[in-house]
Amino acid sequence: MSAAVKKKALAAFVQQCLDPLPDAVLIDTHHNQLMRQARRLPWRKADAVTSLTRAEMDYWCAKDIHAMYVLEDEDRSSAYSHKRTLTVERKRQAVADQIRVPAPDLLAVQWKREAAKDRYLPISADEVAKLIAADEAFLAAHPITKQPRRKRGLGDHH
Repeated sequence: MSAAVKKKALAAFVQQCLDPLPDAVLIDTHHNQLMRQARRLPWRKADAVTSLTRAEMDYWCAKDIHAMYVLEDEDRSSAYSHKRTLTVERKRQAVADQIRVPAPDLLAVQWKREAAKDRYLPISADEVAKLIAADEAFLAAHPITKQPRRKRGLGDHH
């Protein structure tokens, strides 16, 4: 092999070494997955509280309806209705508290958007918007796949 060929091959090799790697190669998906998992347990705890308060509210609503129409006892119905009203406030507070918990994935962000539609929540729309923006920024900065997801068209059936 001539010196000129060796020099060209060496120059090409050195150029490859100096070229920056594509962003997808530099993503540490395992680290990002661990970062997202760290958010999962607090989210599940908040979701458990929200679910419990929703169930409690449904329970007192059912007791109220039963007392009113089956037992025909207005006093009991009124007492159950009062308890349901108290649980409505606790449920709204639980939802607001869950919105404040960092989202572990895009499904949780979507849940926050839907939950925030209740205008009686004890959290401002501005705070919700900031929290969702922070979640989206975190999730975008911590992708768990090297390739961006394809947008599914109408023809994709998976």
